[in-house]
Parts: sequence; structure tokens; C-alpha cells
Amino acid sequence: MLSVLGYHRAVLAVVRRQDERAWAALHGGPEGSLDDVLLRNAYRLEPDAHPTVFRAGQRAARALELDEEIDYFQVSGEPNAAYIHQVRPVILFQGPLLDRLDEDELTAVIGHELAHRLLWEAEDGGYLAVDRLLDAAAGDARTPSQYLETHRRWSLATELFADRGALTACGDLSTTIRALLKLETGPSTADPAAYLRQAESLDLRSGSRGTTHPEAVGRAWALKNWADGEYVEELVTGPLDVDAPDLLDAVVLRELSRDFAAVIAQTEGLRTDAVATAAAGFADGPGEPAGTVRFDEPLTVRPVDGAPMPRPRPLAAATKRYLCYLLLDLATADPDVGDAGLVASLALARRSGLPGYVDVADDELGWSDKQRARFVQASEVVG
Repeated sequence: MLSVLGYHRAVLAVVRRQDERAWAALHGGPEGSLDDVLLRNAYRLEPDAHPTVFRAGQRAARALELDEEIDYFQVSGEPNAAYIHQVRPVILFQGPLLDRLDEDELTAVIGHELAHRLLWEAEDGGYLAVDRLLDAAAGDARTPSQYLETHRRWSLATELFADRGALTACGDLSTTIRALLKLETGPSTADPAAYLRQAESLDLRSGSRGTTHPEAVGRAWALKNWADGEYVEELVTGPLDVDAPDLLDAVVLRELSRDFAAVIAQTEGLRTDAVATAAAGFADGPGEPAGTVRFDEPLTVRPVDGAPMPRPRPLAAATKRYLCYLLLDLATADPDVGDAGLVASLALARRSGLPGYVDVADDELGWSDKQRARFVQASEVVG
């Protein structure tokens, strides 16, 4: 059975805790009966007339351990497929998609759609409740940006999970990618190996820019790496960006600010009562003992509510600039430390991987070229 992404588990925990009333109101199962609109406006596929569809569907359902009958419908439009969450699962084909796919590729597409059902039924419908909540929030102009970014990343994670369902259903990576390419880009002679080489030429760990689905090249990359046992959730999360946090990043950024402030307050040359008092303003609650995080190593995002995110996560340029200003604010919080505090802060910035700090300090404090050179040279002696 497929396992949900760590991102799904973390968001479920946070949303369920922060929006318990809304979560409970939206928590529930599939709709009870087939939508009358669908019956009136779509063509229902029957086994005798469309045996390939039903064979592919049975194969996908067995691979995903779903013991349910599936209804299939066809409508006009651009080639696509969609899952409709009913008591009895419904898959809706759109446009000439069925004409483009062989039976193996169709198995992959149906597996992708049925994986949505697996997700919505997991945790007693908990992931479905979160999906409904985030969808509702996205349509409200009053929704905070953190929820909108969570909705975007949640959608990306959901599609990656569904792609894993496609691969599990058909059992072949090349077939799964070929089906993806036929659906997303159209060519009937797509070369999956060439597409994977194209993916490797991109820095996809920097995150997807998609709004509802990751870019097709990112989906192919994620499938290949997932099949190889690699961690691929960077495609969903991207770098830690103070300008575009989701609900999880908001927690991480608070911890990052608290811990970095504690490190600054314990740095030789800045260890004064005034700096400690200013740093304490970033401690908004209980957490790890101050100073336990080392900022002279790559930042590792700690798990949120137990969700595994094991890889070091890069900092976006905006986040590095924010940390530079945090450091400068604390380095100048006690006028009595004078130039020694600035020298200590420059040395800490270098150890912490914040090379832009010297420019921030220069811009804000108006150093002369001679002062700048003197401070930098002195900080190199400090180490």
C-alpha cells in the first residue's frame, strides 16, 4: 500500500490542531450517489463496448488493493482524466485521451486517479477534510497567504502521491512517464529516457513553480527518484522562504529566529544583558535549549509534528537577508559593545553562511571603505 507524503502528514497534524472546528465540519466521506449532472451530460462507458478501459481499471485496482467496482464516463474537451469521489469511485475521461493511450498507459492513468481515492479514505477521511478546508480557504479573499501557499503545496504533494499510484498500477516507470507525456504534452512517440535526461539538467530540488500540479518534468524526476528510494519532497517545499511561507514554514521560521537569536546572544563579544534581552523577544514559547542549533552547518529543518523531512533545506535569498537583519539588530542592541560587537557579528555571519551580511551592515550603518575593510579584517582574525 502506498504511503502518504511527509508533507501530507505534517499539514494534517497542523490544520487539525489549528482549525479543529472547521476540520470537523468538513470531515466526512464521499458523496452518497452519482451526480445527476454527470448522468445527464456525460457518456457512461460499459464493459462490453469498452473492454480495454475495464481491463486496465481492474489491473490498476488490484495493484492498489482496491476491491471496488468503478464507473467510467466520457466528456468532450482537452485530453484529461479526473477522479470524482463518490461511494462508488468514478473516473471521468475528457477529450480524445482514450485514443492516445495503449492499455498499459491507460492502467497508469487510472492508477493515478484511483490513488486519489486511497488518499481521501486514509486516516478516516482526514486528508479529504484537509483538502476540502484548503480548497474552501483558497476561494476566500480573506484567507491569509500562509494558507494559500499551503493549498498550493498540498496540491503538488497530492499529485506526486497520485503519480506513485500510476507507477504502482502499471509497474513500469517508462510506461508511467510515457502516459504522463501523452497527457501533458501530446506526442505519441515520446521518449521517457530522454525526458528523464532533460529532468536531470534542471535543479528541481529548488521546488516546483506549479500552482495545482508540478511541472511534468518535475513529476517524471520525482517518480524516478522515488522508485530509486530517494527523498523528493523538495519539489513540493522548495527552499525555506520568509517571503512565501506555508503553515509548516511559519513554525520553522519562528524556531529559526528564536534559535539564531540565542546563538547571537551567546557569541563572544555580544554576550551582554542588553543583547540577551533583545534575543529573548524571539523566544515565543518552549523549545530546545538556546544555542543548540549550529549555524555554521547547513540548516536542517526539524520535523514538524513528527513528519520526516530529513534532508538539509536551503535558505532562500530573502530568508538569508532576513537573518542578516536579525543579526544586525542584535549586534547593535547594546551600544556599549561598540565595534567589538560588529566584528563579532561579521565573524558569526561568515560561519553561518550569510556572506551578504557585510553589505547589509554597510548599507544600514554607512561605513566608509576604510571602516568596512577594518571590520572585515578584524572579523577574519576572530575566526
